[in-house]
Amino acid sequence: MSGTTSASTSAATGTFHVTNGQIIGPDGLPFVAAGIDVMEGNQPSVSTLLNDFPGINFVRLAIYDFASPATLTAYVNQLTSAGIVVELEDHSNSNGSNAGGASGTIFTGQQLTTELNWYSSIASAFANNPYVWFGTNNEPSETDASGNQNPAALSTWQQQTYDAIRGAGNTSPVMVEINGGNTPSSFAQGYTPSVYAGMTNIIGDIHYYGWVTGYSTDQATVSGNLAADIAQTQQTISSADGTLPIIIGEYGNSTTGSGIDPNANQVIAAVQQSGYGSVAWAWGQGGPDDGLTASDGTSLSAYGQQIAAGIAAAAASAASAPATPVASATPPTVVSTPATAAPTPSANDTVLAAGASDSITDASGNTWTIANGVAEINGQAAGYSSGVAELAYVNGSVWQENGTNLWWQWTGTGWDANGGTATSPLPTATVAAPAPTPAATASVNDSTVLSGSPGTIVDASGNTWSITGAGQVAVNGVTDTTTGNVTELAYVNNEVWQENANNLWWGKTSPTASWAPQAGTGSSPLPAPIALSAGTAGNTVSQSEVSVVATSGDNMLFLSGSGDIVNLSGGSNTITDTGQGNTYILPTAGNGTDTFTSNILATGDTLDLKAALAATDWNGASSTLANYVTLADSANGTVLSVAPTSGGTGVAITTIAGTSNATLSGWLSHLIT
Repeated sequence: MSGTTSASTSAATGTFHVTNGQIIGPDGLPFVAAGIDVMEGNQPSVSTLLNDFPGINFVRLAIYDFASPATLTAYVNQLTSAGIVVELEDHSNSNGSNAGGASGTIFTGQQLTTELNWYSSIASAFANNPYVWFGTNNEPSETDASGNQNPAALSTWQQQTYDAIRGAGNTSPVMVEINGGNTPSSFAQGYTPSVYAGMTNIIGDIHYYGWVTGYSTDQATVSGNLAADIAQTQQTISSADGTLPIIIGEYGNSTTGSGIDPNANQVIAAVQQSGYGSVAWAWGQGGPDDGLTASDGTSLSAYGQQIAAGIAAAAASAASAPATPVASATPPTVVSTPATAAPTPSANDTVLAAGASDSITDASGNTWTIANGVAEINGQAAGYSSGVAELAYVNGSVWQENGTNLWWQWTGTGWDANGGTATSPLPTATVAAPAPTPAATASVNDSTVLSGSPGTIVDASGNTWSITGAGQVAVNGVTDTTTGNVTELAYVNNEVWQENANNLWWGKTSPTASWAPQAGTGSSPLPAPIALSAGTAGNTVSQSEVSVVATSGDNMLFLSGSGDIVNLSGGSNTITDTGQGNTYILPTAGNGTDTFTSNILATGDTLDLKAALAATDWNGASSTLANYVTLADSANGTVLSVAPTSGGTGVAITTIAGTSNATLSGWLSHLIT
């Protein structure tokens, strides 16, 4: 299906093709993708997809192991037989983490050969199925084999993928991944436009999560940013078919998968109202916050229900939209506010009483109200009715009840003519016991929080411990005035510990207990830090909630743990971080550099600048911080420098790949000063 109407206004070709910003379906009508991401190996049945996501027409199938055509054929054919487009895409990367986020390096050598051979094999196997599409490597790295940031080399890699697919005789659409950061100008930055100018039947694939706007909760900001990202992409890259169509191949409620973004609802609304095709991440229970399914693995989560409602609304909007001849089609107009989309249907069992000022919205986007005892649809009388006391929306149908307590169901053209029924379509009301307040989940053992960080520790009794801006311990928001100069909190074996600026520790097991020992102890309750071996080919740390230290020598670190505190304060250090929520204590100016191979800020990492700033004459005033800390673009990403004096020459102490056009204000939430 093409996602619009079944009546063709242009010659049907039986295939999908691109023309000047639009995707045209086999029936000759514009096609707008409305679907979800599915990971190979965790695949819902086709009947489940159709039942859970009415109107679904697209599945982006993430492949992590170069699955053979024979492995994929049965499932792919089931989906496409139901009219669902399946996009096949490699989600592996060079470092084996397969986590996306531009990690690893651009494929070369045998790794590149293996990937291209795989694309060629699946392109050949599905050459006669127009509902099978392809996507270039997921969230690809822009780092070349020499360690340089090289978007032009990424364009070459995507050209090689395109050539492998076309060389197998397959002309179906190819979705090209477009990298971008937290500014619209970063989208497709450094790509080689001429590479794409000769390609046919390609579609831009951009991903959109809360971090892109710095987790802004302003809907206009989030929607406008998405529109600007798309506009920048289309201005930078076009193909032999003209303006590049866009599909938002990933979006969702969680940047990291381990916590719901503050602006999750704004992101979902921006995408679903944009007018562009979109694909939500992802089927399954997630981490767990980005999972479309609940903990039982089958029913939809609250997030999944949001996505299902958006897909249903898109299908209803497409079904009621007038057919537009392809010859007169123009690319979508990109503006700073979201395009108008069909309203989200009202929740099941919604009731509207006579005299109420609100309304009910059905699955087709129609608005139902009661005016002077008459049921109205879109402001006009809905058939004949009088004395209407209430409307109800139950299992996709609109019902009316009149003053004699009889109910009638709307058939699409009128109210059913059975004389009404005294049986209410609404569920029998039950009085539910109040839900118990869930106990807060205790922090994991050996958790730590540094001063200046917004992080907290939750003990086994649900109390929340933090460090105030004045350097004191606070419990459940109440400051403990017996504490001061606190630099770190730790949760070790069900006991909360505080460390002060003199490196002394005190602990207690409850908010009312006394800190002990009275004079403090110089022995840290935390496990000994993991010391890196300088000069080795690579140090690997997979543990979470640990300390890692290297105060001298050049080091290479591969970190996959989360919640770690890493102190690399000497030498030239290169870090590949595939975890999340880690804190890096940066070196002082002139005493080493830390280079990150990916955008660690996008996965919730934090940079601790306290030591670096303590070595300057900064007085701690936030208004003068920009005189000491500066950000600048480089070929390898954003470089952060610290100057010893106000307005002095900065010395680079860290470089973060995958970022550009960064601002200090935009980074403040990731900095401890």
